[in-house]
Amino acid sequence: MQSHEIVRFNNGWTKNASVEELTFTDLAVLERIDETTVVEKFGTKINSSFFDAANILGTLKQKGLIDFRSQFPGPSEVFLTDKGKMVLAMAKEKGAQEVDRLDEIILSTIANGYKDPKRIEEKLNVRSSDLAYHLGRVTAQNFASYSFRSGKVEFSLTDEGFKRAGYPQPPSEEELKRDSEDIAEIIRDKPQTQPAAPQQPVKLDKEARMRAKLEYYSKDILKYAAIGVMLAAAALLAAAYIFLVKK
Repeated sequence: MQSHEIVRFNNGWTKNASVEELTFTDLAVLERIDETTVVEKFGTKINSSFFDAANILGTLKQKGLIDFRSQFPGPSEVFLTDKGKMVLAMAKEKGAQEVDRLDEIILSTIANGYKDPKRIEEKLNVRSSDLAYHLGRVTAQNFASYSFRSGKVEFSLTDEGFKRAGYPQPPSEEELKRDSEDIAEIIRDKPQTQPAAPQQPVKLDKEARMRAKLEYYSKDILKYAAIGVMLAAAALLAAAYIFLVKK
């Protein structure tokens, strides 16, 4: 799938800047290519191995953004094609434009832990070439930064980017003091509940005391009566057993 961009180059407009699946990694690599760039040493420029760097350069060549110039037995030079220069010109122009809503959503996405451009693309469902230019804008305007490692890009927010992402900032000392005074005033104005008065011992009249004693002793009477019934039953059973044995 190809995305066709209209770009301005050398004070004119060119329609034929067709770039297949342009990514932010492409833009970041293109920005690092100058007159001294060679394939053999490019890995050090992007903090990656020779094989990772060669793979990235090969992809850019397939997209028509760069080309090689071999000087056997010397190193292989890397240079930008006209298409590569046009893409960089477009990225520079878009990077100077005012930050829009999509840029703010991208910053919030990074703040939520999406550091890989591919993951950001999948999360937002945005075309890779559009995302590339927007990521180029937020980095150009110092809302985000990125680093290369093993051929991959990883994003992080700057202080300004974190603020632009819409996250609340820690309260200042003046705000903390004002909040503490408000809380103290609320506590001071709140009606205080009176502690419950200690319970006084309950005084019983004569009739109530007599009824309480009867209830107390009746429990013992019932208990002893039950024991007596059980003993009598046991005696009867014993007598019946003896009678039967003698008979």
